[in-house]
Amino acid sequence: MDQNLANFNLLGARLLDPLSEIDQITNLYIREGCLSFSEPASKSSADVLTLELANHVIMPGLFDLRVHPQEPGPSCENIASVTKAAAKGGFSAILAMPNTLPFSDNSGTIRFIMDRIEQEARIQVWLAGCLTLESRGLQLSPMGSLKEAGIIAVTDCPRSPQDSQIFVNAVHYAKMFDLRVIEFPRDMYLSKHGHANESPLSLKMGIGGYPRIAEEIAVQRAISVSKALQTPIHLSSISTKGSVELIRLAKQNNLKITADVSAHHLLLNETCLQGYDTNAKMVPPLREETDREELVRGVCDGTVDAITSSHQPYPGHEKLVEFDKAPAGAIGLETATCSALEVLSKSVKDPYPIIAKCMSYAPRTILELEPPTISEGVLASLTIIDTKKPWTYLANAGESGASNSPLSGKEFPNSIVMTMSTGRVSYSSSKQAVNG
Repeated sequence: MDQNLANFNLLGARLLDPLSEIDQITNLYIREGCLSFSEPASKSSADVLTLELANHVIMPGLFDLRVHPQEPGPSCENIASVTKAAAKGGFSAILAMPNTLPFSDNSGTIRFIMDRIEQEARIQVWLAGCLTLESRGLQLSPMGSLKEAGIIAVTDCPRSPQDSQIFVNAVHYAKMFDLRVIEFPRDMYLSKHGHANESPLSLKMGIGGYPRIAEEIAVQRAISVSKALQTPIHLSSISTKGSVELIRLAKQNNLKITADVSAHHLLLNETCLQGYDTNAKMVPPLREETDREELVRGVCDGTVDAITSSHQPYPGHEKLVEFDKAPAGAIGLETATCSALEVLSKSVKDPYPIIAKCMSYAPRTILELEPPTISEGVLASLTIIDTKKPWTYLANAGESGASNSPLSGKEFPNSIVMTMSTGRVSYSSSKQAVNG
């Protein structure tokens, strides 16, 4: 990250902050990384960059609840590349999943990653540790020592403990250490050979089916455990209409359940698989159009709390194999925000407040982190979006070390022009602004 604190005059943008209840077109000033609503006189104008931002939206920096940097490990991704990609996608902070090699189930690995974050990260990176040892679902991880090393949540994502007794014990243990449990809802016995949504299309294509019930049974288990133990559980990457309905009912009953959905699942459905495109092979799989529509409704009505990238990088050669042999996962950090905006703009007149809520405020609230805000004197963590500037995403030209995206070549109608994290510019589409 550029070590110079930012100095800007940001003029004429729409400021949008659900926490401070700000939604107005006005000016914002940044001096030595700190926000102000009136122009300070303490900084020479020669050291300050002025940006005219009509048709731009400024909101608190976005937060991604599911990212797989996979460092340490043999992945093509690392902390440096994944945080560059995140910043380009408007994220000022991310939560890193624990499927590293070795797994993030010991304090040594956590401390190694923390060192890499300190040396390489462009934005804030928070860590999740394993819920069970090596995420195998057989023994609980040492959550106390993991918390001391720096984690803020526990999860086996993209796996899930299959033994319900172990899952209950793990949730109870996590509650003792005040760690949020993030559950990736999947029954492996029902989806062991599933490579795509179980449907007439998968049958026609000769692809093993991953049925909706494999997710929905696990969603109901998490709801029941949360109710029994009176503790929050966050459901990661839901994908079915039935899951949305179960979560909606749980919230109506005031249970401590939250959930997120990936931007890919809001934008795409299973028809993307018709050409056997392995870049569209994800976990959970892309579902039918009725599922996608209900996921969008769930976001709009507040049933689904957050939107993520579910960024899972793989080298090209691992995806260039037969469909059933290819790993499941797609990168999405650079496209998640614009994908969500495109989808939501078709359902609501003004999608930006939903983006601010679901991609900035809610993720931090779920993790019990200090909520972001645009307030006088705070360090700037901001996402700036040009609502009138289209761009075309080319996966091979992105900041990620991987290119396994089903969206390469897609044009989006709006773009991220700047991301700031803790008072510094993490990404800017203008080289001049990086030096601001």
